[in-house]
Amino acid sequence: MKGCERVYNRFMNKLQRTENPYTLQFSYIPPRIIERTVVTSEIIDNYLRDLPTYRGMFLTGVRGSGKTVMLGSVRNSIASNINWITVDINPESNILDSLARRLYMIPELKALFIKAKLDFSVLGLGLHIEDSGSVATTEEDALYIMLKALKTAGKRVLVTVDEVTYSKDVAMFSHALSSFSNEGYEIYVLMTGLMENIRNIKNKKSLTFLYRAKIKELGGLNLNSIGRDYKETLGVDEKTAKELADITRGYSLGFQALGYHYYNELCEVKDRSEVNINKVLSEFDATLAELSYDKIWDELSATDIKILKAMLEISEDEGEVLIKVDKIRERTEMSSDTFTKYRTRLLDSGVVDGSTYGHLKFSLPRFEEYIRGRG
Repeated sequence: MKGCERVYNRFMNKLQRTENPYTLQFSYIPPRIIERTVVTSEIIDNYLRDLPTYRGMFLTGVRGSGKTVMLGSVRNSIASNINWITVDINPESNILDSLARRLYMIPELKALFIKAKLDFSVLGLGLHIEDSGSVATTEEDALYIMLKALKTAGKRVLVTVDEVTYSKDVAMFSHALSSFSNEGYEIYVLMTGLMENIRNIKNKKSLTFLYRAKIKELGGLNLNSIGRDYKETLGVDEKTAKELADITRGYSLGFQALGYHYYNELCEVKDRSEVNINKVLSEFDATLAELSYDKIWDELSATDIKILKAMLEISEDEGEVLIKVDKIRERTEMSSDTFTKYRTRLLDSGVVDGSTYGHLKFSLPRFEEYIRGRG
């Protein structure tokens, strides 16, 4: 009740858009967040074990599912441990070079390397040490020397990479990680990416380190938690909070976007009863299209789209949320083998849910409306 009273008092003093606690920005931890406590704890516990089960892990999920937020949350938690160093790397860069430079530029590590007379002039950092005990001639050599010194100092390194795709640099990084691991050096990796891109990396079986990396797929946020957040933050009653939560379907971006637009609508009206939910939903749809759905749609094949449109037609004809696979195949005139291939693609894209045997349903909020709008 205290949360509702707080919102009520703010409402009586007129809410301000500038105080909106929800955000449409990416790549940072937002003010209002629904924690995925179990998954986050599982990932953190893996790395903090004396002998981690997995040296590498992938976080995957549909665009807007909160991969980047969880990556940041895990990185911050790991970094709070005195024996850990965390380094975030741009996947479009020369990863080995970037990692070596980032490690060197951390003040406490730079002092450690200089004290040990380690020469990393190969990195173009303008430092040459006379009578150096170890001289690096390549970026990979530099990392070998650094990781050896860090292991001696009792330090572990977690490298995070957001939205990874297969590239020559990623391949070189994977091979180097295998070598580092074989030497017993304490380096670990957490990456995010779309399932299709992660499969593309893991299908390269020569990339031993990343081939063995564990995949953790982010599902939807807990609807009850979303409802509680809306009730407290927006000051709505329990029934309205549940209705709003159901609209999001647990989609992380949907949670932020619906809360953002509902809060802004509260700023414009004199009483909650005047909230125009159709206006809110129109703005919600536009935001999801701009920030996520347009990109998802562009990545679908013509056959993917054919299946989605067939699902929508069947859903409208029969008034069902769960749609039988047999009816979709019949409507699209597809063989079982062909349909299975595209079903897998759609599941990987995150636009459909196949958790109920023999059925599919739309998993993203109001994606049916988006399909209608595409014609």
